[in-house]
Amino acid sequence: MTIRLVDKDWSTELTKALDADTRELRIVCPFIKERALDRLLSFRLDRIQVITRFNLHDFAEGVSDIKALRKLLDANADVRGVRNLHAKLYLFGASHVILTSANLTYAALNKNHEFDMVAEDDEITATCRAYFDDLWRSCSPDLQRDQVDDWEKKITRHYVLGGRSSQSTGLDDCGADVGISEPPAVHMPSFVDDDTKAF
Repeated sequence: MTIRLVDKDWSTELTKALDADTRELRIVCPFIKERALDRLLSFRLDRIQVITRFNLHDFAEGVSDIKALRKLLDANADVRGVRNLHAKLYLFGASHVILTSANLTYAALNKNHEFDMVAEDDEITATCRAYFDDLWRSCSPDLQRDQVDDWEKKITRHYVLGGRSSQSTGLDDCGADVGISEPPAVHMPSFVDDDTKAF
């Protein structure tokens, strides 16, 4: 069992994981930029599954690249979208996982202060794979090329009509609404101190 916390240079961890296992790469990540994706796709990966956001406003703002979606499809990746996605999870084969604050962007890989947990632990990996599988089943179907074509036209039209990145009129969120699961019940104490110093 190996579990490490990483607070800098997480791109090195990504490279190590890809060097160790390229059979299957599963990603949960809201924002994906083309430049960072190119680095992943430089490895020969047998299977790629990606869960990301399909919010057209994100693409218009430039926080995510629609060209990255096209590159994923060109690499025969299966891609699905979820509304309000914030989780970042990278699964490599059956034995390696990175839970991180980092999106798949150049800044996250090379500049930002990110915090990661790198694990090669059967229980952690199994739990993360189960999370991925549950989310994957909830957000079908797979992205198609004609959808990407349509989204590019909508974003171009938005700018031609004078839209600015701060305006999202006409730019839909095309991801699946998988809902937010109910948080576990919190049991509050039956007695709360009346002291003014109590929080």
